[in-house]
Amino acid sequence: MPMSESFEIIRARIKDDTAILIDRLMKSKHQEVVLVLPKNSILIADLNSLKILKEETESIGKTLSISTESDDIKKFAQKIQLSIVDSAPIMMEKKIKRMLDIVRPPEPLYELEPGQELEPKPEPEPIIEPPVVIYEADAKNDLEKNVEDFYNNQPLEKLPSKKFLSFSRIIKALAVIGVLLLVSAMYLVLPKANIKLSLKEIPVSATISVAVSKNISTPDFASGIIPGQYFLLTKSGSKIIETSGEPVNIPSKYGGVIEIYNAYSATPQKLVAQTRFETKDGKVFRIQNPIIVPGAKMSGSNLTPSSIKAEVISDATGEEYQIGPSFFTIPGFNGTARFAGFYARSTEAMTPVKDSLVMVNQDVERTKKDLENMLVTELKNEVLDTFKDSDLRLIDGASTVKVEEFKIASNVVTMKISWQAIFFKEKDFKSLVSYFISAKYSDLKNFDFKDRIAYPQAIKSDFEKGETFFTFNFNESNVFTADLTELKKELLGLDETGMRNIISNKNFIKSATISLWPFWVRQAPGNPEKISIILDK
Repeated sequence: MPMSESFEIIRARIKDDTAILIDRLMKSKHQEVVLVLPKNSILIADLNSLKILKEETESIGKTLSISTESDDIKKFAQKIQLSIVDSAPIMMEKKIKRMLDIVRPPEPLYELEPGQELEPKPEPEPIIEPPVVIYEADAKNDLEKNVEDFYNNQPLEKLPSKKFLSFSRIIKALAVIGVLLLVSAMYLVLPKANIKLSLKEIPVSATISVAVSKNISTPDFASGIIPGQYFLLTKSGSKIIETSGEPVNIPSKYGGVIEIYNAYSATPQKLVAQTRFETKDGKVFRIQNPIIVPGAKMSGSNLTPSSIKAEVISDATGEEYQIGPSFFTIPGFNGTARFAGFYARSTEAMTPVKDSLVMVNQDVERTKKDLENMLVTELKNEVLDTFKDSDLRLIDGASTVKVEEFKIASNVVTMKISWQAIFFKEKDFKSLVSYFISAKYSDLKNFDFKDRIAYPQAIKSDFEKGETFFTFNFNESNVFTADLTELKKELLGLDETGMRNIISNKNFIKSATISLWPFWVRQAPGNPEKISIILDK
């Protein structure tokens, strides 16, 4: 199509997208713009971009035409009625027209007098026409150059570097280093904080009665009672009887069968192995295995005794234990109502025990005691190991051991023990001590007991009720302990007001004097070594 004399040609690059081309069209100062698109322009991937370019150009009152060798672009341009310009005329019209020659204006006419001749005028010097210089406009504005550099990843040319180590630079570097050294020295030396403390001294002496009970769940500080935890555990084991020498032939023990009666109540009664039965003249026989005596039978208002038979062996050797039918009581029930309610009878004489070769009684007792101690130690260690990371504490006298079963078979002792114990939480005990001291001493209203504790032995323990009692003696020449290292950490970086607030909340400080150095310093240093604490004696 023919173009007017006033138009601008914008040549697009391959990677110019819609945004870049719109920017170039907007900056054009001509009404008619010809956009030259390369054959492989990225606009081919999205031909709708041509429609956007056309609409944006028309929105500002300009006329857009395109010139391209791409058939796809031409077809789409015809479809959206976008003018297409051939490439050859563009190159012709793009040439800059030559400037017109400068024409000398006509000279004025003069009339001659009669007889006057026309004086010849000197020939004017030839006017040398200056060469016409045609300046080509820059084809690319700043935005185009930046975009092209971005796509082509062309590194910028490096400016020639100046000499690095010049005299002025050395002087400046030395000055900077000097300032840094000065600042570092001031930081290391300054600031400092000097604190002079006067500590409180309050001697405390108190005797605190403590009761531990499994029957409460929360402490009763006013009554001196803290919660307890009751444990009942059992353990069994056996041990070979170790004799001090060879077995010796000693007088035999005597044994037989007795019938044990329950005339006490309708409740069955358990009797452990080795329970003693005693004759009226003091001879003791023991049952060898645990038994349960059945409860008495009620017939109306009458109680009919029940019974069970058991084998017994004399507690010692000697012919004096070869007794006839006898009546027996249980010494372990002496002093209770059960003593009269439980008894035994034998209907036949006692006879020698079949194994006449027996172990010395001293070895048996020693083995029995060793086995009992071993079982108690193992059981206790198992429990304490379970609670080692807890707050539970067990004091001496707050536990007890009972032999539930005991047997001797050949040269082996078998035993079952029960272990009862009452534990308490150390946290509850410390709170009780703090409460007692705070109540007794007016200057210690917020006393917090944190010392290590040497627990006393229990005065009394009632395992059926789950209670134990002990007395704690608290004696300190000065109840306050000053942790100066921790105090320094709390004061780091605080201003004087913050430091005074921390110090005033410490119950072990009576008075304090704070001095910051040098005079312009307004807060404590961040290094604890720069804080000096002096105790006023």
